[in-house]
Amino acid sequence: MTLSRKDFLTQGLFSLGKMLLPPVPDTRGEQSRFVRPPGFLPERLGECGDCDLCLKVCPEEVITRRPEMTGPVMDFSLGGCSFCSLCVTACPSGVLTLPVEGEQSPLGVARLKTDCLSGGGCFTCSERCPREAIQITWGSGVRVDEELCIGCGNCEGCCPVQPAAIRVEAIAKTINHAASGRTP
Repeated sequence: MTLSRKDFLTQGLFSLGKMLLPPVPDTRGEQSRFVRPPGFLPERLGECGDCDLCLKVCPEEVITRRPEMTGPVMDFSLGGCSFCSLCVTACPSGVLTLPVEGEQSPLGVARLKTDCLSGGGCFTCSERCPREAIQITWGSGVRVDEELCIGCGNCEGCCPVQPAAIRVEAIAKTINHAASGRTP
């Protein structure tokens, strides 16, 4: 196969660009992937005044903002959520609300996204999971029990692979407000 001079230069420059420039992330569907803080009510998002009180009180410092989005989102690359509810009590608009006492509404669910290091002896995510929802089996790899996973993000925050091999994805959820005295 012979290449014309034009094709040779085009392919050469393209290859060089791929080596020198950082990859452009695929952001299609990005907004749906972001996990919101505990007690988030999507139907009240329009009432969020972007006051940042939830960000300021978060002891784990995992609540953040995205410039293209209204309201708070979780950034599990910084760590995991402890479900302390300080963000909920700080929210003046009711966008974040407490679930029924004793009920813990999951933020999302952890899912394996890329090759992880479990085959090489890394057990970090399973060791950090407070619910023991992540099991690592030699030969089978990582398995997440979605019934146990509360989407706290500890696994994503501690993953040594970059970007994290395990990521928490948002899930549709409902919160029972009847016993809490709060209305949506």
